[in-house]
Amino acid sequence: MYRVLIVDDEPFIVNNIFQLLAEESQLELETYRAYNVYEALDCLAHNRIDIVISDIRMPGMSGIELHERIIHSWPMCKVIFLTGFNEFDYARKAIRMGGVVDYVLKNEDDHVLLAAVEKAFVELGKLEQQVNQDIQARTKLHLAMPAFQKSTLLELISEPVAPVKERARKLAESDIPILPDKPVFLVVGSMDGWDEGMNEAGRMLLLYACQNIASEYLKPTCIQLSFTLEAYKLVWFIQPGGLLDGETRDAQQEQRAWQHLKTRVYSIMETVQQTCMKLLKHPVSFVIAREPYGWEQIGTRMKLLSDLLDQYTGNGQEMLIQDSDKPSSSYELADGEYTERLIPFIHHYVTTHLDGDLSLTTLATLVHHSPTYLSRLYRRTTGTMLSDYITNERMKKAKELLSETGMKIQEIAITAGYEAASQFNRSFKRIFQITPQEYRERSVIERELKRATNAKKDKDRR
Repeated sequence: MYRVLIVDDEPFIVNNIFQLLAEESQLELETYRAYNVYEALDCLAHNRIDIVISDIRMPGMSGIELHERIIHSWPMCKVIFLTGFNEFDYARKAIRMGGVVDYVLKNEDDHVLLAAVEKAFVELGKLEQQVNQDIQARTKLHLAMPAFQKSTLLELISEPVAPVKERARKLAESDIPILPDKPVFLVVGSMDGWDEGMNEAGRMLLLYACQNIASEYLKPTCIQLSFTLEAYKLVWFIQPGGLLDGETRDAQQEQRAWQHLKTRVYSIMETVQQTCMKLLKHPVSFVIAREPYGWEQIGTRMKLLSDLLDQYTGNGQEMLIQDSDKPSSSYELADGEYTERLIPFIHHYVTTHLDGDLSLTTLATLVHHSPTYLSRLYRRTTGTMLSDYITNERMKKAKELLSETGMKIQEIAITAGYEAASQFNRSFKRIFQITPQEYRERSVIERELKRATNAKKDKDRR
């Protein structure tokens, strides 16, 4: 599943594109909206974004400048620019910078934008293929992390913790890039649900491949090292990349670097999880630290994270959780009845919150899954897309209100979960080939005909 961010200082354009993408069930997307460049930068700081659809000229920062920031944060992200007639040359210059897959006139038909999104999918697919080839090559060359590095790290986090100078010496001798005088962000992962008959060598090869996939996504902006634990687990030691290259020159800059890392790690590991399933055909679960830990805490916290992971995994369900996350008391499921009860829970929540936030991110949070996994699980279980179910329920509610009440179209649109009547009208007509008002008028005629027919039948019986 890809994540798309729509950026424009005209809310009408953002909302229309959001609705257009939401209604294209063949596009497995998680869509975000930003009504100015600053909201876009905030979204990019907290979420992995695969495709950005952006106005090329906006107050405060141009689309070109935003594009440069995007490349820095998410190098694999693809950009589609929305332009006016007089901005073609400007857009062509942006394309030469790399990462821009297309530019679309704002007044062009919907299919042009959808074609650009499909084109971005193709480009992302090529990148993923290249990543896969790089991972396979690296796996062949490095089938295991040197045992010396693993033993060094395990020794350094044991009690008593070594002084900084001694820690620095041992890390240098083992060619470990982790900085000795800075805290460490931890991620613990595991693979379970192994195929029967898979031997030890096959399992270890999968673990090494998972490490390489994570390294590919972490290395542009992070210092990181991983090694294997018992029971087919992996642990990552992570620090902000800016600490190593000298970008953080004072305490405030360093604090920002850690905050940037904290907001990115969840999205990065979700991408790793998705890629492992796609390339390795195997689920992997992660538990992510909420805060970086000092060296005196790492050993204890690593054990706690490992224990927490054991509590959630073991049933073949991939999980992505943080160390202080607690199961919601409103939704606790035993392993055997998990899928059987999850779908009805989602359906009940949707039908009772049609006018609320039904984004995939919100629904995934409710059931403690990643958005990608929830979407895949729903489709595998029901044979349909979750977005289709939400749209169908909203339209069912809208038809009921149109035929049985005198509510205004705008009020019905909001009740059915649409932000504006224009979006509702457009979606309704696309699905039913008539406008909401035409449906209401037809319902009135059908009701009157039915009443007249029943009256005639009563008269004939008398």
